[in-house]
Amino acid sequence: MSQSKKTLKKNDALLCIPEKNILVEETFLTSGDMILSFPVGYKPFFRKIQKIMRKNPEKSFTRKIQLDSLGIDVWKLINGKNNVRAIVKKFADIHRLNYKEAELSVTLFLRSMGEKGLIGIKEP
Repeated sequence: MSQSKKTLKKNDALLCIPEKNILVEETFLTSGDMILSFPVGYKPFFRKIQKIMRKNPEKSFTRKIQLDSLGIDVWKLINGKNNVRAIVKKFADIHRLNYKEAELSVTLFLRSMGEKGLIGIKEP
């Protein structure tokens, strides 16, 4: 998984393959939504405060994000094999959207998941 922050051209970005972070845990709710739980490290400032407050400061905590049915559909398409373009196409077909609408929604979702560390992007 690439950790660099370089900017790719649109066509190159659509060929990239998203991969799920192996530390993310999935939990389905009875409502049909999904909870993604993942560890997040404390920033040094907060670790210092923890150290003052107790003897053994924790280095991380668990953050949770709830996905609705649309988010779940994209999340399920992230399998380490589908590139972004294929995910957009499948999402558009499932929800009967035109490609441009699906591309905007899916790429914003993937960008958000990447910024949170839930996915990494592998260049082809």
